[in-house]
Amino acid sequence: MLHVGTILAASSLCATLMHASQTQQAPPAQSRPNIVFILADNVGYGVLSSYNGGILDTPTTRIDKLAAEGLRLTNFNVENQCTPSRAALMTGRLPIRSGIGKAIAAGAPGGLHPWEITIAEMLSDVGYRTAIFGKWHLGAGQGRLPTDQGFDEWFGFETTDIIYWTANPGMPLKDVDYIREAKKGEKPRNVRLYDEDTRRQIDGMLTDHAVEYIARNGKSDRPFFLYVPFAFAHHPVLAHPDFKGKSPAGEFGDSLLEHDYTVGRILDALTAAGIADNTLVVWASDNGPSPLPTVTPWWTIGDSGPWRGEIGTVLEGNIRTSCIIRWPGKIPAGRVSNQIVSIEDFFPTIARIAGGKVPTDRPIDGVDQLDFFMGRQEKSNREYVLLFLGQKLMAIKWRNYKIQLDGLDRVDGVIEDWSFPRAFNLASDPKERWNIIWQNSWIGEEIGPLVAAYAASVKKYPNLTAGQPNDQPPHYGKEDSATETGVEGVQHKLESVKQ
Repeated sequence: MLHVGTILAASSLCATLMHASQTQQAPPAQSRPNIVFILADNVGYGVLSSYNGGILDTPTTRIDKLAAEGLRLTNFNVENQCTPSRAALMTGRLPIRSGIGKAIAAGAPGGLHPWEITIAEMLSDVGYRTAIFGKWHLGAGQGRLPTDQGFDEWFGFETTDIIYWTANPGMPLKDVDYIREAKKGEKPRNVRLYDEDTRRQIDGMLTDHAVEYIARNGKSDRPFFLYVPFAFAHHPVLAHPDFKGKSPAGEFGDSLLEHDYTVGRILDALTAAGIADNTLVVWASDNGPSPLPTVTPWWTIGDSGPWRGEIGTVLEGNIRTSCIIRWPGKIPAGRVSNQIVSIEDFFPTIARIAGGKVPTDRPIDGVDQLDFFMGRQEKSNREYVLLFLGQKLMAIKWRNYKIQLDGLDRVDGVIEDWSFPRAFNLASDPKERWNIIWQNSWIGEEIGPLVAAYAASVKKYPNLTAGQPNDQPPHYGKEDSATETGVEGVQHKLESVKQ
């Protein structure tokens, strides 16, 4: 694996982005692990007691045990909102390449383009069974549902925001307002209205499906990929009645105890099926917490740990979340690392584990982290991440430094106008408060080639547009000088820092 340890010229870095596209013959089915990916929703970095030292007085004992049995990442980077992070996980690509810059409203046109190759499709191609039980939020239209995008079966919902709409008696109901289920090739069926009562029940329902799936497929001659994107802790945070009043932290704490219990049920199901030792388990969150409550106490509060920021920003409190990876006998237990890892990295890493093929006809921004995860090397195979908000590059995080560019950003509920680039040393200033750009203008020279390399890749492989029709993207792979990259003007700003 080529390290991105030195700053590369645009042409060579583009080649690095495509490095993971090498293929290898799939190993025998019995030697490949099952994969269970659990994704929480809007859970801040400091919510789990394994990340906050237990100071919230609501212990997450089962998830903490999972962390003790595997690798705990403290510099895991996601995207600014739900939909972009889920697109990045599914494709291994920066979501802006897929035309996804922010969360999409349930039922709105667009979503993840059918042309994209998802992690489920990649794994299906090498013999994996695939299932999703939970939140999709990557499109509700024809051709964009989970069972159109590589999953054999699906039970779940588009987004929890629906609850605010279904509570309105004057709102006409649509398919997207329901919990739905389907198998590949079938038309989805509406199971139950996703209303307030269902919100209290939904994570238990998802867990029931996951536990049953593991029992049903645990003895199969084919490995499986089980994706469980829970509703917790997306607003409104409503705990199951069995957990009501169980935590001193109120409804949020009650829900946290429930979430820890549901994760434990999935882990117990793997043990009961006799496959825990041959299953890769990942727990992560898609972004940081929702804003502080302003309208209703149902809104998520949570905790972003030592960072600041909230959903919809590119501050560390939103884009740095908890991530735990367990694979007994393969990933050393009890290891903690502050090396930079991105949610995009799971696609090529899992492809290598499963013997899957990473696409070669498009830029892949994820890098293979298997050797790092397994402890064969101390350092991650990435040193930077590009952070977009909407269609605009807002920040570049490189090593322990971060340059915030310009624009409006919401910080702790207050709008800040950053009209000139700012730099922060995250090692000494985790809350991104002290601008050190004037003493460290050299950073601009280091990150400039990274921005140029991305812009060059977009010129050759134009980003898709939001809501683009389902046809194959026109002229993909042909240079388009008119394509917007989201980095227009960035080089000028970096140059102005040095003046």
